[in-house]
Amino acid sequence: MAGHYLRQRATSADAAWSAGLFALVLVPTSVLFYRFHLLDLDTLSFSLALAGAFALVGLLTAIVAIAIVWHRGAMGGGRAVAALVVGCLAALPFVGLGALFARYPEGNFAETIGLASGTVSPASAGSSPADGTDVLVGRDFQATATVVYGAVRTAMAASGMEIEDVETSAAPRPAPGDLGVTGTVSAPIPTPRSTVDPMQPVDRFAGLDADEFTVSGTAYMPILALPSDVTIRIVEDGNTTYVDMRSQSRVLERDLGQNRRIVQAFLARLESSMDVLEGVTPEG
Repeated sequence: MAGHYLRQRATSADAAWSAGLFALVLVPTSVLFYRFHLLDLDTLSFSLALAGAFALVGLLTAIVAIAIVWHRGAMGGGRAVAALVVGCLAALPFVGLGALFARYPEGNFAETIGLASGTVSPASAGSSPADGTDVLVGRDFQATATVVYGAVRTAMAASGMEIEDVETSAAPRPAPGDLGVTGTVSAPIPTPRSTVDPMQPVDRFAGLDADEFTVSGTAYMPILALPSDVTIRIVEDGNTTYVDMRSQSRVLERDLGQNRRIVQAFLARLESSMDVLEGVTPEG
């Protein structure tokens, strides 16, 4: 008769705990190894897929374990609930990725409407759709292109972007200083200007009186630091300067909306940079 009251333990709870914990640890470990260049992108993708599979198995097994404990009165209810919590935590990143994939199923770039149409686009022209996912609108400011170019560089630095190249409608003018030559060779070598700090990077375009700039650079995705090629076009037309931008992933076929977020974040920082300049306000 005593054996009738013996309760078995729900061993599936332990299995669910192990699977969920493994997935929870595998995700940040894989990302960390990738950032230290110990894994390539393909291996990282496989590791994340493996973590997703373990998270799903752990979550389902935890639900089964809870059902066994509830209906049979088996031991291990605490471990089953803990496994369910761990499984949910491990599955959260993949739920987020799934939501992003549903919203951005294809594409690896984003651009403002001005670059898409090949013309300057005032911020007041056109309108975004109701969901705000299709059209990115550039910015326009009541300032010269030179002033906006300086703000663009500030915003790029604040966004962690690297400037690769700058093209302009005017040639950079010589900087002031004692530019001389060394030696008596047929091809004189310019000596450094005394007004230039050799330890600081020199922006040849700072203060240049031009009405158009095209800045090329590299932006990086958060967490994985995957690169995107960015192009920022600055065009002065009358008393207004227009800014448009394009960002395209260098290695991803689907960016899950990351390039769109890069453009939006940069434009927001650009507006902040322009707001600190006295008398410079965005139109529209």
